[in-house]
Amino acid sequence: MNDQRRRVADCPHRELAVGWALHALEPAEESPVTAHMPDCPICTATAADTEEVGATLGLSVPMAIPSAELEQRVLRVTDARWVAPVVPLASSTRRARRITMTSWLRTRGAGRGPWPW
Repeated sequence: MNDQRRRVADCPHRELAVGWALHALEPAEESPVTAHMPDCPICTATAADTEEVGATLGLSVPMAIPSAELEQRVLRVTDARWVAPVVPLASSTRRARRITMTSWLRTRGAGRGPWPW
C-alpha cells in the first residue's frame, strides 16, 4: 500500500486528473492532461475514481422539483429582462406603407385603365 501511495504522489498530473474528471480545467490545462491520460494508469484511475464519487454524490441528494409559482416568477423575470423593444426605422416604416398602399391600389384596379368608378 505504501508503494502505491508513493507512485500516486510521483505523478505530477494526478491533481489535474481530478479537475479533468470534473470538467473544471481551463483549456490550457486540459490539453496536456488529456494527452497524458492514456499513458498514465495512475491518472486514469484517479479520474475514474473521481467520476464515480461525483456520480454517487449526485444520486445521494433528493431531486427537488420547483413549484409552479417559482417557475412562473423566473419566467417573468427572464422575459422582462431579455425581450428587447422593437423600434421600427423611419425609412422601413415609410417603405412598408408605400408597399401596402401600392398593394391596395392594385386590388382596386389602379393602373389598369378605365377606372371602375
